[in-house]
Amino acid sequence: MRRTILALAVTLATLAAVPRAAEERQAAAADGAGATGRYFASIRNHPSLLLAFLNEMPKGGDLHNHLSGAIYAESYLRWAADDNLCLATATMSIVIGTCDAAGGRPPASAVLQNSVLYSQAIDAMSMRNWDRSLNGHDHFFATFGKFGAASGKTGDMLAEVSARAAAEHVSYLELMLTPDGGMAALKGAAAGWDPDFARMREKLLAAGFGDVVTAATRTLDEAEARRSDLLKCATPQADPGCGVTLRYISQVARASTPQVVFAQMLAGFEIATHEPRLVALNLV
Repeated sequence: MRRTILALAVTLATLAAVPRAAEERQAAAADGAGATGRYFASIRNHPSLLLAFLNEMPKGGDLHNHLSGAIYAESYLRWAADDNLCLATATMSIVIGTCDAAGGRPPASAVLQNSVLYSQAIDAMSMRNWDRSLNGHDHFFATFGKFGAASGKTGDMLAEVSARAAAEHVSYLELMLTPDGGMAALKGAAAGWDPDFARMREKLLAAGFGDVVTAATRTLDEAEARRSDLLKCATPQADPGCGVTLRYISQVARASTPQVVFAQMLAGFEIATHEPRLVALNLV
């Protein structure tokens, strides 16, 4: 009997402690939230402190990330130098072909050694030091054409955005890219337009559209392998970016011809059917 009464007393004491513990946790959380809110209010007009505060905040995922637009201009210039590309100084664009410093096409490697030209190129390829008297929308979209020639290093790009995401406490990325390397667009252009969607689809599938799926999977495999290599994943020196989950969005250039747009959309659906890493398509 005494043992029963003792057990009952212990049980009742435990049950009484549960709500007290819950209340204490809630109070602590409220105190923490209040302190956080007060600190945030105190630094709203201090950009450097605000940046540090926001950077350290835990975050979920970035669901609409244009991969090529998420890369720093400094990286594009460095990759351009590695690949012996040039900079057309008239437009501040990275270009392919023979470099000629006297003709306004210095090699990108020389640009890295010229602080003035290097700074001008970064400003042209990003929103840094943007002249607010000019149209920001136009300046932003013009940057894509300026660094496009150096944006083929998908694996290096994955490594950069993964490492930065981890540093900013982002754990999941959905990255927009063209996983088939433009193969679907070429097949669409070759097939021509047919306003009967079902017939257009069958025409494309019959023209070896399975190659598009194969190309996309190969592209993602190679890019992720390169990312793992650069971030030293599966080693003791692994970058935190290795833990960021990557998924992909197939982009569709909606301003193209109907047959090309249709082929790109079909590619997105066909790739997603066979490739679980592709989770969506988006008209850009």
